[in-house]
Amino acid sequence: MRCRRLSGVFWVSVAGVIVCQNVGAESMTGTDKIVKEARETIEATKEYTDQQKSAFQRKAQEELAALQQQIAALRKKVEDASVSTRAELQKSLNELEKKKDGVRQQLDELRQTTDKKWQNVQDSMNSALHELKQSYQKLLSRIP
Repeated sequence: MRCRRLSGVFWVSVAGVIVCQNVGAESMTGTDKIVKEARETIEATKEYTDQQKSAFQRKAQEELAALQQQIAALRKKVEDASVSTRAELQKSLNELEKKKDGVRQQLDELRQTTDKKWQNVQDSMNSALHELKQSYQKLLSRIP
């Protein structure tokens, strides 16, 4: 009888070890699944950020190119202005060129910016483009 009890205890112990191993295997599979999903989420977020950054860069580049053309046309108008107003307009035009160069530098910085910091550069770039456009409009309104 005692042998049967020990035998039963033995089989219960073996069954417990097997069950524990299966539970451990399921936990590892669940953990692996969570880790995999987290990695996929991080990768998807990174891809989305890259797409947003690229789209913003293209838009900013297009706006800057359009402004450069407008400034070139404005330069011709300044050259055709009367001698008395040309000096003042030229000074404003030079300031506008400096702002344009600043926007170009920010665009270059944006290209080199990490994903974590590009949002800050984007805000700065938007402000600089807005200021450049306002300065252009102000100078344009002063040309006879």
